[in-house]
Amino acid sequence: MKVRKIRPEELKRVYELFSVAFEMSYESKDTAEEVYNKLRDNPLSREDECLLEKYAAFEDDDKTMMSCIFATRYPMIYDGHSVQMTGVGGVSSLPQYRRRGGIRGCMDKLLEDGYQDGVLFAWLYPFSSNYYRKFGFENGPLCCKYKLDLSFIPKYSVAGHSMLISRENSAEMLTDVKCIYERYASGLNGMIDNEKWEYRFVTEADPYAKQEYTYVYYGEDGTPISYMTFTKMKKDGEQYLSCSRFVFTDREGLEGLLSLSASFASDHKSIIFEVPESYHIETVVQEQSFGACTMSRRFLGMVRVVNVQKVLEISKYIGSGKLAIEIIDEQIEENNGVFSVIFKDGKCISVAKGTSSPDVMMTIDQFSRFILGCSDVDGMAYAPNGRCCASQGREESLRQIFYKKPCFISEYF
Repeated sequence: MKVRKIRPEELKRVYELFSVAFEMSYESKDTAEEVYNKLRDNPLSREDECLLEKYAAFEDDDKTMMSCIFATRYPMIYDGHSVQMTGVGGVSSLPQYRRRGGIRGCMDKLLEDGYQDGVLFAWLYPFSSNYYRKFGFENGPLCCKYKLDLSFIPKYSVAGHSMLISRENSAEMLTDVKCIYERYASGLNGMIDNEKWEYRFVTEADPYAKQEYTYVYYGEDGTPISYMTFTKMKKDGEQYLSCSRFVFTDREGLEGLLSLSASFASDHKSIIFEVPESYHIETVVQEQSFGACTMSRRFLGMVRVVNVQKVLEISKYIGSGKLAIEIIDEQIEENNGVFSVIFKDGKCISVAKGTSSPDVMMTIDQFSRFILGCSDVDGMAYAPNGRCCASQGREESLRQIFYKKPCFISEYF
């Protein structure tokens, strides 16, 4: 078996493999060369800009494609920094080649290349958490999905106003949306540092044709502070607003969006949206009975640290201290060993890799979830791959490094 990145003439074959593996229709009368050239010259997404960032496993002839994985690079927010993250998707094998090690080979190569290229994290949305845990991934942050009965939304004293984005005003409103998003995302680990592709919902806005609506809310002083994108849906005879984006920078922005939502109460029953786990919308809504506010939680994919050394160097810490952390990583050899971290006033002073006695031992999947901020030290006792082994008397240092942080991701790949 051979594993490598695909060549331009193999892109069409990747899409054909993908269609068989996922039972999705794909039909193109273009030649393999034409398929590649059209997407290269007219990319329609961030993935199209990374056309050849796809790994494939081949038979020994280096021609017969068995498996493939898409690897799209994103700039991601982590502890106030914009770092490189690989969004993993399109994980697929032809039925006759499954259980041949093709996916493992592609994943190992993807992670090795990512380490060499300066990638710090990898993220994916699994069909099975247990399957991807063996590659070092662990459950990412939780999000809260709210369903609010519009008739129970309080009458807030909002002094601002809302504007609908359309083809006519999209260019001028793009700046306002970027301003809101950047303030919102800057404090959330995992959020994409948006570029042109992530703002297509603004630049290509056409609510009258697409029936997808994006409203921006402006505060009393005219400052843009929130926006939401929704479609009108109907299920079991009940009409509701289904939000794909629900972004606000402060309480006024939230109340502005909820007030706008309540204006649809005459012909819509409810609104559904997702927010970071650290946001407690129920405290703003007030009424909790009669189905006025229901909430469920789900994991936002799985995350993996690709470069332990660099992540520790840029992480935010609490106070001052030091800790020696032993990491076990079956995919990336460079991540194995004891990393001695010294930090002062919340910032890293040094990270030295050596053979000193560790204060705590962690597998890479455990480390990934805790350092991102999805869980804290109290959650270590319930880590999926067994409890982290920590030395007595080091709990305080552990709490200074591994603590809950606001986390969220709204991008899918």
